[in-house]
Amino acid sequence: MRTLALLLALGGAAAAQERQDAARRLQKRVEDCSRLISERFVFFGGGSGVLIDAEGHCLTNHHVAGSQKRTKVQLHSGKQYDATLVCTDEVGDLALFKIQSADETFPFAELGDSDALEVGQYVVACGNPFGIALPAEDLKMYPTITLGIVSALHRNQQNYFDCIQTDAAVNPGNSGGPLVTLDGKVVGINGRIATRYMNRVNSGVGYAIPSNQIRNFLPEMKKGGQSGKIHHGMIAGLQLHDGNTQGRGARVTAVRAGSTADRAGIRREDHIVEVNGYPVFNRERYLGVIGTYPEKTEVKLKVRRGDETVELKAALDRFNTLEGLGIQMPSRPEPARPKGSGYLGVYVEEEGGALVVKDVTPDSPADRGGLLPGDAILRVDNRRIQNRLELNQRVWQRKPGQAVKVVVRRDGAEKTLDVTLGKHPQDE
Repeated sequence: MRTLALLLALGGAAAAQERQDAARRLQKRVEDCSRLISERFVFFGGGSGVLIDAEGHCLTNHHVAGSQKRTKVQLHSGKQYDATLVCTDEVGDLALFKIQSADETFPFAELGDSDALEVGQYVVACGNPFGIALPAEDLKMYPTITLGIVSALHRNQQNYFDCIQTDAAVNPGNSGGPLVTLDGKVVGINGRIATRYMNRVNSGVGYAIPSNQIRNFLPEMKKGGQSGKIHHGMIAGLQLHDGNTQGRGARVTAVRAGSTADRAGIRREDHIVEVNGYPVFNRERYLGVIGTYPEKTEVKLKVRRGDETVELKAALDRFNTLEGLGIQMPSRPEPARPKGSGYLGVYVEEEGGALVVKDVTPDSPADRGGLLPGDAILRVDNRRIQNRLELNQRVWQRKPGQAVKVVVRRDGAEKTLDVTLGKHPQDE
C-alpha cells in the first residue's frame, strides 16, 4: 500500500509539474508575441492601429479615422509622426494611413491567414482601451495586451460580413488594433463589441475584420482606391430567402431582369452552394463571403439547380445597403439623400409592421445616442414612423448638429433616446 501511495504521489507531482511547464511555455509565447506586436503598434487619437509594411502603411478602423485626412500618430518608441489617409473602406470599417517620414523604415507585422484559424485557438488583442496609455519610465509607449481565444468564425454582423469573434478583452479605444496569433501574425483588425444595457465596455464578445478580407482590398487601397475610397461588391438583382434552408445553400427567390444576377445565369429557386471555393449553406454565409471582396471582382459560383450543379461567374457591382443584403429589390429607387442633411447611422428593416434596427454604425450619432440592434423605431420628435422612407424624411429634413428625440420599443417597453444628428460620411 505504501508503494502504491508513493507511486500515486509521484505521478501526481509529475502531472502538476507538466501543467506548470505548459503554463510557463504559454506565458513565454504570449510575452514574445506581446513584445513583437507592441513594437509595431500605432497609437491613433481615439483608437488603435498597426504597421503593415516598412514604408509606414498602417491600418485602423474607418470609424477611428472619421473625416481626418491627416492626423498625428505615436509609435512604441514614443516618437510622434504625421500620417496621411491613403484610402478608406467606409462599409468594411477599414482605413489605411501612411506615416510621413523621409528616411525611416519601420518594423511591421505580417498579415496571417484568417482562414486557418480554429475555434478555441489562442489570440492576443493589442490596443489602447479608453486612451489610458502614457509614456513609461523609458519614455516608450506600451499598448494593452489581452489574451483570449477565437470564440467563433465567419460571423455575419451586417457590414462586418465575415468577422472573427473573440473573448479577448476589447473596449472603446481598442478599435483599429490588431488581433494576433501567438506567432505574431495579424489575423484581424478589432472593430466592434457586443454590448448590453447601453454599457459600452467589454462583454466578452468582440468582432474583428479578418485578414483575408483585408488582403483582398489592400492592393487597391495602397493605390488610393477611387478618390481615396474603396467599395465592397455585391451581385445586383438578387433576392434571397432569409429563412432556414436546412443547410442546402442560399435560396434565390427572385432575379431582376437585366441585372448582373440575370446576366450571370442565376435563376429563381437556384441554391447558391459555393462562392470562390467557400461553402455556402444559407443566406448569411453567402453575404459573408461576397462581402469580403471589392467591387469589380469576378467571383465563381456553384448553384444547385434541381439535381445538377451549375458553375457560373459574375463581376461584382458596387455594394449598396438596401439591395446588398439580398432581402428586397425596390421596384423604383429610393429618393436621393439631400447633400448636407442630417445623418443617423442605422440600417433598418421593416418586419411585422415595425421598423427594426438591424445594424448601428460604430461611433455614429445613433451609436452615441444609445440605439441598439433589435430596437423598433416608433417615433422621431413625436412623429410616428412606419417605414424606412418616413425615417429618412424625418432625418433628412434636419441638419447636422440638430437634436432629435427617438422613441424605440425595447424589451417590450418604450424608451426615449436623445440623438444629435451628424454629418453624413459622404459629405465629408
